[in-house]
Amino acid sequence: EPVAAATAYGLDSKSKDGFWLVFDFGGGTFDVALIKAEEGILTVKDTDGDNWLGGKNLDEAIVDQILLPELIKNFSIDSILNDTEKKEILRNALKNFAEIAKNQLSFKDKHNVYADDNDLQFLDDNGDEPILNMDITHNHLENTLSPIFQKAIDITKELLKRNNLKGSDLDALILVGGPTYSPILRRMLKE
Repeated sequence: EPVAAATAYGLDSKSKDGFWLVFDFGGGTFDVALIKAEEGILTVKDTDGDNWLGGKNLDEAIVDQILLPELIKNFSIDSILNDTEKKEILRNALKNFAEIAKNQLSFKDKHNVYADDNDLQFLDDNGDEPILNMDITHNHLENTLSPIFQKAIDITKELLKRNNLKGSDLDALILVGGPTYSPILRRMLKE
C-alpha cells in the first residue's frame, strides 16, 4: 500500500527526486515506507510498521477514556463493568459512536454524541435507561489520541534515524488512511 500511494503521488508530483515518506495509518495497521525517487524511478529504501496499531485503537481509547467515564459519572453501571461479557457488549455498542466522533472531529471542532436506550439497550443498576449525550471537542481527543499517534511517530523517527535522515531531509510526506485527517496527528507530524 505505501508503494502504491507513492506511485500515485508521483504521477502528479512536480518534485520527481528525493526522499518521500509514506505514513499509512489505516483502520487496523500502521505502515511507514521510505521511498527514494530518482528521475521518476521509485525505490523502497526501508519500511516499518505495527500490525496492531490503527484506527481501531483510537476508537477503543475514545470508548474507554471518554464515553465510558461519562456513563459512569451519570449512571450506576457497576454490575455491567464487573461482568466481562456485559462490559464488552457495552464497549462494542459505544465503538460506533466513537468512530463517528473521531471522523467528524477530523473536519469539525465539536461533535455531539447521543446514544439512548435504543442504542445502548440495557438498564443501569437502579433500573434507569442510560442516555449518553455529550459534546466531544479536540481538547477531549488530545490526551486520548496523542499517545496512540505518538507510537506511530516513534516508529517513523526510528526508520528515519536508521537511514541517517531527519524530517527536514524529506521532500514529501504522503499521508494515507482515514486517521491521517486528524488535525491532532497532522500537528504532531509537523512538530
